[in-house]
Amino acid sequence: MLLTIYSSKIHSCTSLLLVIYQTILYLSLLAVVSDIFLPGAICGLSSKEVDEHLEQGKKLLAVGQLADALTHFHSAVEGDPKNYVAYFRRATVYLGLGKSKSALPDLSKVIELKPDFIAARMQRGNVLFKQGNFAEAKKDFETVIQTEPNNADALKQLETLLTVINDSKQAETFYQQKEYIQALDILSKIIEHCPWSIKFRELRADSYLNVNDYAKAVTDLKATAKLIPDNTAAFLRISELLYQMGEAEDSLNNIRECLKLDPDHKQCHTHYIKIKKLAKQFDSIKEFINAQKWTECIEKSTQILKLTDPQSSTFIFKAKNFMCTCSSKSKASAQETIKICTEILGMKNYT
Repeated sequence: MLLTIYSSKIHSCTSLLLVIYQTILYLSLLAVVSDIFLPGAICGLSSKEVDEHLEQGKKLLAVGQLADALTHFHSAVEGDPKNYVAYFRRATVYLGLGKSKSALPDLSKVIELKPDFIAARMQRGNVLFKQGNFAEAKKDFETVIQTEPNNADALKQLETLLTVINDSKQAETFYQQKEYIQALDILSKIIEHCPWSIKFRELRADSYLNVNDYAKAVTDLKATAKLIPDNTAAFLRISELLYQMGEAEDSLNNIRECLKLDPDHKQCHTHYIKIKKLAKQFDSIKEFINAQKWTECIEKSTQILKLTDPQSSTFIFKAKNFMCTCSSKSKASAQETIKICTEILGMKNYT
């Protein structure tokens, strides 16, 4: 009796497993059939729908509505991953939005799908040239010329590229020899042709630092921060340079960008604490001046002088300059005012 019940349970379990297996098999076959016969529903869009997205995107692109155009080109690419026109138009929008790194894979895909598409190869060559990738840009321009020997644009770009290659070698030689003024002159010409080159931007920024032109160095470093995703190192360096320049608020804003990218960045966090406190103190001084609270202004300036790193000569100058201004308008003795104002006359003017 017991054996009969046990056998019955085994049979029931086996039947249940068989039903489950058959169900899974049926669903798998259904998916395959759907994939074959219903591509519009599963794999992508119909050819008509893709064309509609391309046409709508083209119209939006023509009137400068790049973000909306990009949405349509995304849909066209997803709907038909082998449509080279969709990739080319999306690359065009990316370039219009200043996203050259996103445009490059799309242009390469166009060339993969349609190797004889001259416009795409020229566009890729131009992007690579602007990025400072001379070797790959040269290949694209030469390929175009092989196909179309009289292509004026390709011939002109190749000639310019070869000149820039020679200039880059000369600039690097000047830099290595510490002849920074000469290096800067050539690097500026190179960057006119290669505005997206991180290498030449950083080289020029370092050359500016060596001739004590911090403001221009910061401008180049800010450009590299945009060109490299998650560039915490650039934001830290920018913030530190702005700190040396006495730009507390701007320094604070840039170190915050570093922490947005990496909240646990130790160096950025340490610098953030220092500059945040200093920026707040200078904001307080400005508020006291606006409210004509001269005594409080003097006290806060004195506090900054006590807390500021002695090597931060720019902030020391600014604090003493505020002290001079507020002392001259307060009830402080003329002797004290003359003393503090005389001190800043002997300091380098950092403002």
